[in-house]
Amino acid sequence: MLVVVNLLRTALAATLGLAAIGHGQGLPDRVLVGYWHNWTSTSTKQPLRWVPPAYDVVNVSFAIPATRLGADMRFTPSPSMYTSVQAFVNDVRALQAKGKKVLISIGGGADPVHLDRAADVQTFVTSMLSIIRTYGFDGMDIDLEGSSLTLSNGDRDFRKPTSPRIVNVIAGVRALLKQLPASFLLTAAPETAFVQGGYGTYAGIWGAYLPVLHALRDRLTFVHVQHYNSGSMYGRDGNTYRPATADFHVAMADSLLAGFPVDRWGLNLWFPPLDADQVAIGLPASTRAAGNGYTAPNVVHGALDYVILGKPTAGTYRLSGPGFPRFRGLMTWSINWDVEAKQAFSTPHRRYFDSLFLRASSETVRETGGSIDFTLRAGCANAHRSYLLLAGVTGTQPGTPLPGGRTLLPLNLDPFTLLVLDPRLGTVFRGFTGWLDAQGSATARLSLPPVPGLRGLRMDYAFTLPQSWGLASNPRRVTIVP
Repeated sequence: MLVVVNLLRTALAATLGLAAIGHGQGLPDRVLVGYWHNWTSTSTKQPLRWVPPAYDVVNVSFAIPATRLGADMRFTPSPSMYTSVQAFVNDVRALQAKGKKVLISIGGGADPVHLDRAADVQTFVTSMLSIIRTYGFDGMDIDLEGSSLTLSNGDRDFRKPTSPRIVNVIAGVRALLKQLPASFLLTAAPETAFVQGGYGTYAGIWGAYLPVLHALRDRLTFVHVQHYNSGSMYGRDGNTYRPATADFHVAMADSLLAGFPVDRWGLNLWFPPLDADQVAIGLPASTRAAGNGYTAPNVVHGALDYVILGKPTAGTYRLSGPGFPRFRGLMTWSINWDVEAKQAFSTPHRRYFDSLFLRASSETVRETGGSIDFTLRAGCANAHRSYLLLAGVTGTQPGTPLPGGRTLLPLNLDPFTLLVLDPRLGTVFRGFTGWLDAQGSATARLSLPPVPGLRGLRMDYAFTLPQSWGLASNPRRVTIVP
């Protein structure tokens, strides 16, 4: 049987033009990221193993300098939750076994990191390498705040930084990455002043993260700017937007997705856009988690519908393009606050991402026969492109990487997949291939005949766009019931 399945996989790969089938990708195309406190900050202790399953990436907070404003980094699991290093390592491994990525975040708001001299670079690299290897972290998150990154007088071009702390941070991160596997993740969580704040002023903290993001863009997995504890900020259109509004979230994201002028009324240098899958939004998990910025889920989803699908909100900001379907997701400060709020953050946002591109009218179909309608939404940026809705019965993990290696179809190819492509079964799988409309949408229908004896069978569905292979939908599961 295994030989037959492998032959069918090969045939399907040739049909679809896929490559490297069976080679999984480290992260889903859309992620929910959360910070985990290495201290007791809420009403209950929350060991790492208690992280809700909704999260894809967990940022352990924080590795901090052994001496204030130093470069010698240290991390010790909180003794209030862990009696030994091994106990913490066991929790890291337990999350990884569930497919989660566990990163170590450096700095934080209370502990600036200063790399003032060339010698500090080696100290930073040596200490961080020890932390990463000791605990088995999958990546590093840069959460340098306060005085960690500041622009010195005369440092005017983010492309050629001269400020020692900025130059040394870039050098330190690059030197560290050289000693780690290519799969090691690198993320960042700057405050708005340090990024979009560079639009109006490039000095001091204003725009101070831009040289770091620019220099590391080739290795940056994604950046989630903190859309909280912020004042009103300029959008790339020159207007200002208030935090905790859909306009603010769209405008701040658009600056990184489309690029923006730095020191707009001075040198007016262009900061090139990041790739859409390198950009996410950072939000507080509750009103208690930050001084400002908390945004109700329905408002967030309206902003995401605009950013991802090109569906305008009722606000005034106008997105630079028809949408960015590869936009990466959401980050929150923090998992601990989310748990205290009974997962009022992660539950609705996980549900949103799990039905963003593909929805089904039902999760079950009877073995006596029945139909299910699928709604496909690829966004305005994919209007009039061809689509391919596929199915499988062997699950969604590890999935199938699409050509180009950057998009993972959350579906394992198997013999059932070939049935969807068989033109003789067009009355069963109606509209499973076709063309998206002007909004990048389409519908399909599963019309299942009586299938006695198959109760309990689980079928997973997901679609992709074979013209570009640049998008893979979320999966939807359908189960045959009595």
